[in-house]
Amino acid sequence: MNKVKTFLGEVKHELNETTWPTKVAMKKNTITVFGVMAFFGVFFYAVDSVITFLLNLV
Repeated sequence: MNKVKTFLGEVKHELNETTWPTKVAMKKNTITVFGVMAFFGVFFYAVDSVITFLLNLV
């Protein structure tokens, strides 16, 4: 039981030392992630469509 108490104390200590992102930074990062996801979604859809088209020609 003492090891669990020590572990949880260390976790609490580490969480207090963590630098959490600001609301503005989190919003910017979220928009970036969704933008990258949208880009790759469109990119892979286009590549898939081209490959499908080429295979249908054969």
